[in-house]
Amino acid sequence: MLMLHAPESTRFVTTDPDEGSARVAEVYADNRLRVRGEREHFYFEQSREDLGDLRFDTFSNTLTADYTVDPLGHVIIVRMLDHEMDIWTDGTHRRLGPGDTALLAHPDHAYSTRLHGASMELVGVELPLLYDADEPGAQRARDLRFDPLDPARANSWRRTVDYVTATALDSRAQQSPLVIGTAARHLAAALLAAFGVPGAEQPGADVARVAPAVLRRAMAYCDAHPDADLGVADIARACHVSVRTLQAAFRRHLDTTPMAYLRRVRLDRVRRDLTASDPSVATVAAVAARWGFADASRFSAQYRATFGESPGATLKRG
Repeated sequence: MLMLHAPESTRFVTTDPDEGSARVAEVYADNRLRVRGEREHFYFEQSREDLGDLRFDTFSNTLTADYTVDPLGHVIIVRMLDHEMDIWTDGTHRRLGPGDTALLAHPDHAYSTRLHGASMELVGVELPLLYDADEPGAQRARDLRFDPLDPARANSWRRTVDYVTATALDSRAQQSPLVIGTAARHLAAALLAAFGVPGAEQPGADVARVAPAVLRRAMAYCDAHPDADLGVADIARACHVSVRTLQAAFRRHLDTTPMAYLRRVRLDRVRRDLTASDPSVATVAAVAARWGFADASRFSAQYRATFGESPGATLKRG
């Protein structure tokens, strides 16, 4: 079960390397920190927007600092803002500079870094959120690439992070678990698309022969629980099948995905509510957010493509 909630903001600042190391141990993993230079010139700053299984951090320290870090147990994507960072893990060395975006380390492996007075943005994703992504290969979430993203993929990733961060910090969105959950899963899917190893997930013969009964159970569950913050793992669990089998059922029989089907169910609920609402009181944005749609332009495009009219036209007609 995913743990997602409205963001909780924290900020930590110190000039004491020992306190900096303790903060890293608290929010990331146990570590050993060594500072090169005059310790009295050390400055450490870390801030966080914590959504549970998803976190957005900024991190920086002055001087040159060596960190030896225990396995994280989750995935961290780093985007360098300035200066450089060296990373040693699994017998390999990488150097990241300004603008580089990459996975920090394998979730099960220890690593070492050397920060040259660097500042960076970090996105931390717990593995259950990746496993719950509605993407082929989600159950192979540990098979990820560690080379820095090319400029096009890096820009796409940054736009996704900006969108999800803005959504999570929106006061209206914070009142809707569906909006937070949808945004978090969108980011998980983007992570797998950007860093996943092509061809890592190959359907087997057992999956190819999945029974239509699995699909019927899944559709009935989605129809009955559109107001719940569901991910693909929740639907699979309710149907007593694996995520892989569930995805195969939707691909084979409907040529879609479980979450795309759930999204259509929620669009139907939006249309029902808009039709029943008083246009002098209700707003499209409020009704859409109730069913997990926070991005107005994306929602409007999906709605128009499905029903052949804008959501505003449905509301006015009543």
